[in-house]
Amino acid sequence: MHQKELTSSRRIRLIVQYDGAAFCGWQSQAGQRTVQDELEGALQRLLGLSRRVRVTAAGRTDTGVHALAMPVHFDLRHPIPTENLAVALTIFLPEEIGVLDAAEAPPSFDARRRAILRWYRYQILRERLRRPLAPRGWRVTRPLDLERLAWGLEQLRGTHDFRGFRSSQCQGKRTVLTMEQATLTEAGTLLALDFKCRSFLHHMIRFMVGSLAALAGGRLSRERFLRILEQGERPQLAACAPPGGLCLMGVAYSEAEREELLARTPPPPSF
Repeated sequence: MHQKELTSSRRIRLIVQYDGAAFCGWQSQAGQRTVQDELEGALQRLLGLSRRVRVTAAGRTDTGVHALAMPVHFDLRHPIPTENLAVALTIFLPEEIGVLDAAEAPPSFDARRRAILRWYRYQILRERLRRPLAPRGWRVTRPLDLERLAWGLEQLRGTHDFRGFRSSQCQGKRTVLTMEQATLTEAGTLLALDFKCRSFLHHMIRFMVGSLAALAGGRLSRERFLRILEQGERPQLAACAPPGGLCLMGVAYSEAEREELLARTPPPPSF
């Protein structure tokens, strides 16, 4: 047996943070720079393996979308102490990616399939001037009516068919989802929109935010907004919000973790 391998594998759970602006999303793509490829390559170099260790993430974020705490898992036959992984990986990862925690997990743990709640936050900067060192977010220069915005968020809560808020490339077959929370937090010129649900459709949050911004800006009526939600009819002016304002904040796998995520609504900025 090679000294770098063990006879049985361990399932490892990592918590990964990354700046999505530098990547073409999470998922591996030929000829593109992705978070998955960077992480798998770092593991291979750190452990001196002849082939890559395949990692599975809780979500496959799109190009430009960030993650504050993305759980991932992989199986490993190597004697490296688990507690050394987070620091050791830092040496082989680019500046835009960090591993916050590493721990052994039960063999049944699956970062994607075992998740019972995902929390995403979208940040909007209500500023006419561009500030390069401002928090990440979508800079909206037109006035937004926060009462209309809060009304729209209220309509999104509960169980609905969200097909009107998905992209045309969405392959998800189950479009009826339960939005456990959809809330607004204001801090000066910064707005944070929090969405907590078991799963999301492709581009769903960005289309919801784009529709909410059109609603709050007076370009979309309440009736048209409800038609998107109830009938799946989305007009062109309810555009997809840019990716840079979106961040995966956390994922829950147990009822205790779920309750903890539901109770968290920190003041912005968060990223």
